Amino acid sequence: MDNPTLTHQIGQTGGKLIRLEQDLGRAKGNLDGATRNRIVGGVILLIGIIALIGHFVVSSQLIVAIAVAGLFIGGAVFVRALVKIGNTRRWIVTIKDGIAKAQTKLAELKAQPSIAE
Repeated sequence: MDNPTLTHQIGQTGGKLIRLEQDLGRAKGNLDGATRNRIVGGVILLIGIIALIGHFVVSSQLIVAIAVAGLFIGGAVFVRALVKIGNTRRWIVTIKDGIAKAQTKLAELKAQPSIAE
């Protein structure tokens, strides 16, 4: 392979590798955010469950409203966070596969002798 073509391919592969590593950083940030949302949703859900138990002890409309709101909002946030975590983990696996392929291709390209040599 001639030298300019080889240099161009090495540059393209290196750029792809850099973009994939940036995507991996963003994916890990998304995973952190989804984990935080899962914790928040779980806490709100727990408040709703405690309020529901409190309703059986002390019958009050306020406690019922807190229980319903806590169960609904907490459950929604918790489930959305779990779905996002699953999708983000699959995305991370895909990115890591792409990084491995790009690193392999880059190593192969760098190992090729150029015509000038």
